[in-house]
Amino acid sequence: MPSLSTREAVTVPEKPLAEVLVEGELSPFEHEVLYRILRKGFRLEHPSYAELLDEDLATRVNITFHYPYVTTVFTDVLRENWRELKELLRQVRYRRGKAGAAVTLSFLGEKNKLVFKSGVLEEKELSSALDQIGHLTGILGQMLRPETMDKPLELVEAVYDKKSDRWHEFKGFASADQNQSYVFDESVFRWIRL
Repeated sequence: MPSLSTREAVTVPEKPLAEVLVEGELSPFEHEVLYRILRKGFRLEHPSYAELLDEDLATRVNITFHYPYVTTVFTDVLRENWRELKELLRQVRYRRGKAGAAVTLSFLGEKNKLVFKSGVLEEKELSSALDQIGHLTGILGQMLRPETMDKPLELVEAVYDKKSDRWHEFKGFASADQNQSYVFDESVFRWIRL
């Protein structure tokens, strides 16, 4: 019979890391809400700030999740905080008015990095773009299967297209130096070298 004084150590999984870089500025309220939302599911420092070099924007929020782009990032890690994060990013865009705001979300997995770049969007377009990010995990999983590419891709970037209301222009890079670049061709469902 086991001793009552002996306890098994219960290990709590460590939260994944997230990083936030704001190009331009956020209000103190936006800064605090962003930090509060993300710290529920991630380990993170307060957002850091850098000068914005893009003259078409007032603010660009860059969030890097050290977690692969899979369904569980939304269902298990962010959960209801994903809705709050999307709403905050919509509000940041709304408050910038004609000055504009953009969002870049990056997901760092073990084998690759996936980056979604919104570019300059109106509030409704940004809303649609963010909603779609939460639903593309299965499709991107299929796109990144080994049989769809000649070489494993280390970096994949997607850009949002306002006209078609979808993420497109999926570009992949086989190495960090970006010398070997690929584009995803939907007609043959393969990565084609540029």
